[in-house]
Amino acid sequence: MKTPNEVLLISIAITFASCSPTVTTSLSQNYPPLDYDQEVMVFHLDQNQPKQAVVLGEVKIGDSGFSINCGYPVVLKKAKLEARKLGGNAIKIIKHKLPHPLGSTCHRITAIILRVENIDEYEASR
Repeated sequence: MKTPNEVLLISIAITFASCSPTVTTSLSQNYPPLDYDQEVMVFHLDQNQPKQAVVLGEVKIGDSGFSINCGYPVVLKKAKLEARKLGGNAIKIIKHKLPHPLGSTCHRITAIILRVENIDEYEASR
């Protein structure tokens, strides 16, 4: 039988896990992960992705129903983290749903994870 302290600890862990935005990733190509401090470039809705970019997969950052701390910078940071894990050095936002008082209070994005050769050329032109 579990002690009251164990039950409390498990309850707290479940609560914190359910309060973060959901992250769903689909993978189509595999590259080694990037270093944690390597920058991931973001191509927003109004920008074109580079023609020679290799598509590694797709990431969706959504709302778990109890999500908190899910502003645009936070969900963008989560998408970049997933891109780094898959070896992507850029993401292209293809869908962005804004928070709505009658629906989700979170920003929700879908992005394509990209691997772009000579990414420095694009950073310099921005």
